[in-house]
Amino acid sequence: MKSGNPFLFYIFVFLNFLLMLIGVAISGAGVFLWVTTRTVNIFSMSFIGAGVFVLLVAICSFCLRNSTFRLSIYCLILLILSGVMVTVLIVFLTERERVLDWASEHIKDKEGEAWEEARRHIENNIDIARYIIIATTSVTLLVLFFGMFYRCSVSSNKSDHHQDMRNKDRYQKVSNEIQEAQARKEEKQRLYAEKYGINPTGGNNNQML
Repeated sequence: MKSGNPFLFYIFVFLNFLLMLIGVAISGAGVFLWVTTRTVNIFSMSFIGAGVFVLLVAICSFCLRNSTFRLSIYCLILLILSGVMVTVLIVFLTERERVLDWASEHIKDKEGEAWEEARRHIENNIDIARYIIIATTSVTLLVLFFGMFYRCSVSSNKSDHHQDMRNKDRYQKVSNEIQEAQARKEEKQRLYAEKYGINPTGGNNNQML
């Protein structure tokens, strides 16, 4: 199967490798928050789940070199992921206090950790979470753009390949027709020579010396 532009593909792979590392970092941040707060909560589990999802998406990208259909599905997933990331980033930047209140409420442990203590845990890591989301959003958008460019190159190469194949088929068909016509002509000449006693190489077999 025809693949796309190799240069675009290598950039695409490199960016997906970065996205894979970011997925690991997001999961690690969720685990760190889980250990720090000493409780399973929606905030830490959201980070772990998001990190695993980003990691799986990045890993799947290494199987997309030749398929425009799979590349289309991949770009659609990245588009949705980018939209979610941009939305979360906007919420982080514009509603910081509400995010802190919501997260603090959800990480209070079963032993009665004070709301203020829970809030302190989040405040110590909120900027790190924001930077991770910014990095993830930026890399995801870059992967999306290069994925779309690479898909276009794959589609273009496949179209050129199909056109070449059609041209070759057409040439082969014409060549076969010419060969068949030449064979019919030679057969007619042979039959004519046999009927009238004419030597195909020239002259008449009955010609007197």
